[in-house]
This record gives sequence, C-alpha cells and structure tokens, in this order.
Amino acid sequence: MRTFPTRRWTLGGGLAALAARPALVQAPIRWPHHAKGAVSLTYDDGLDSQLEYAVPQLQRAGFKATFFLVQENMEARLSDWKKVARLGHEIGDHTEHHPCDLEGFSAESFQTAEIDPMERFLDRNFGRARRPRVYAYPCGYLGLGKGSEAERFARYGDLVGRDFAAARTTAGGPIDPHDARRQRLRLPGFEPTYDADVTAPGFAYLEETIRQGRWAILVFHDVTPTRNGEGGASMAVHKQFLDYIARAPLWCAPMGRVFDWIVRHDRQA
Repeated sequence: MRTFPTRRWTLGGGLAALAARPALVQAPIRWPHHAKGAVSLTYDDGLDSQLEYAVPQLQRAGFKATFFLVQENMEARLSDWKKVARLGHEIGDHTEHHPCDLEGFSAESFQTAEIDPMERFLDRNFGRARRPRVYAYPCGYLGLGKGSEAERFARYGDLVGRDFAAARTTAGGPIDPHDARRQRLRLPGFEPTYDADVTAPGFAYLEETIRQGRWAILVFHDVTPTRNGEGGASMAVHKQFLDYIARAPLWCAPMGRVFDWIVRHDRQA
C-alpha cells in the first residue's frame, strides 16, 4: 500500500492570514441543531489504517466522515470499503493513482487517466445515485499541465468543475458559508496533524470556526496506534479531536452533505 505526500502548496497562510483579513458583516447562517459552526472529517488515500482504527473510532463517536479513495490503494479491501459506505460514510474521488507531478498532463490526458476510470470504478462499486460528487486534489496541488500559474489553475479547475459539485484542497482558513458556492472547487481543508501528533493547531482552528460561524474541513491520512510519519495521527490524538467535536457546538457531517445543505439553505450565496 502506498502512502502519499500531501501539503506542498498553501492557500493564503492559514490562521495567520485569516486573522489579518477584515471581518465582513453578514447575517450568520443557521446551522442544523442550533450549532455555531460545522465541521467535516475527511480522510485521504483509502488506507488500511483508516479501516482498522479511524472508522471504529468514528462509529463509537457517532460521526460520519468523507473518505477520498485512490483505487490502487484500496481495491484489495473493496468489500471493507463497501461496508464503510453502508455505515453512512461518504465516498469521494482522490484519482486513480494519486499523481503529484502534474506538469506532463493535459486536461484531456488527466481526465482519461485519472478521473474517468476512478469515477467509473466508484459508480460501479458505490452507486452513482447514492454517491456525492466530491473530489480531493492529490498532494493539494491545484495546477495542471504547463503554462503560467493562472493557466494551470484554470485548466485544473475547469476540468474538476465538469464532474464534481465540490472539491477540497489541503490549506486555508475555515470556510465562510456565504462564500462556499464561489469556493466550491477550492474548499480549504486543514491538516491538523501534518507537522506533529498534537491537537493545539487543530483545536485553535475549530475555535476560530465556532467564533466566526464557519465550516471547517479537517484532513487526516494514516490513523495508527502510534504516529506513522508525516501527516499521520495516533489513535489517541485522533480520538481527542472526536471528543472535542462531540463537546463543541459544531454540526459534524460529511463534506458533500454540508456543501449540499449550504446550497439549499444559504439565501445569500
């Protein structure tokens, strides 16, 4: 099973940049269950550790998450992933092979090699009608092919926009729900254990989410008894995040479900 590099490009510097932005005065959105913010738990790459450790912890906490799968990484345990879907967790697209070097692709070759076969695989095994059309960018890279940054970003965004209602990156501040439609192809995610197996950055991110009535998307990879390298989380730290969310005034729901709720309920979008 392959593990993949993740955060290599950031959107705006995270919390420091968020704190520097002027606040916009808008009517707060009404989240379900009188929550003061929303949070989506997302897991990338379709790793065995997610089946063994993350899913049982999620089930005990009563939370549903979004799992962005890579076919070559999870096909050997397809039956187990089907069980995860039957439990009510979302299944999303993280490409066929998780390429991080995107310079050699055109829009057409990337569609043919990575998106179309993965979408067919997911439709065949998880059902097109039941599955949200959500995507996570491998490695957090948003540029595809050659050219200027603007050209590469536009090329990738246009391609992803053909097939998906929403797409997640790996860096940026909590999402203003009033901007979610505009940001739908670059919804910022936050990797709370990317640098270390600690809770403080993630808790600060969630506190900011609550204060501003926003939507946080957390990104996890390996969840193992002890931290397994860059980007991983230990079971103990992962559980601390679930415990925090259970106590917090946050609506916890999969990414596609939260985005759909915003689209249907935000009158200012």
